[in-house]
Amino acid sequence: MGHDRHHVQSVEKWLVAEHVDDDAAADRALQELLGALPTPAPPTSFAGRVMAAAAREGIVRAPMRRSWSGQTARVLGWCGVGTAALVATLVFLAPLLVRQVARLLNFSVQGFVWIVRGLEGGLDIWSLMAEIGRAVAASLTTPQVSGGVVVVELVGVAALYTLHRVLSFDKEGTQ
Repeated sequence: MGHDRHHVQSVEKWLVAEHVDDDAAADRALQELLGALPTPAPPTSFAGRVMAAAAREGIVRAPMRRSWSGQTARVLGWCGVGTAALVATLVFLAPLLVRQVARLLNFSVQGFVWIVRGLEGGLDIWSLMAEIGRAVAASLTTPQVSGGVVVVELVGVAALYTLHRVLSFDKEGTQ
């Protein structure tokens, strides 16, 4: 109640100064009156609710959930993980791959010699194709080749998953 009385006195002081044309006193009284008024403050969640409503109405664009630097860091992280996995795979599988390539070259030379001998011995083309199919099937069923095929498939799945993640980050970044 004392606070309201002070406001009433400030208003009266300002009006009297205005009535007698004392501009300096009127300005001081108005400044005192405005300084004594309470400063309105919105609730803490007010700004968030206003921005959410504006985004729903299409007045402003909804804020992006991921910052560009965070998105870049994630993409670079996935690329780094993919590169590390590729290097580790190559380091561990390089000796196996070299042995397999040497066996493949040896097998192809032996296969060529076998085909030439078979044609010279009178085998027809279908008999040769059947023998080649059996030889390829026998080589694919060895544990080393089967393991190599599984590893290549796993690396391909990892590469496709990484590509999917990179493209989904890029898609989110352009919206």
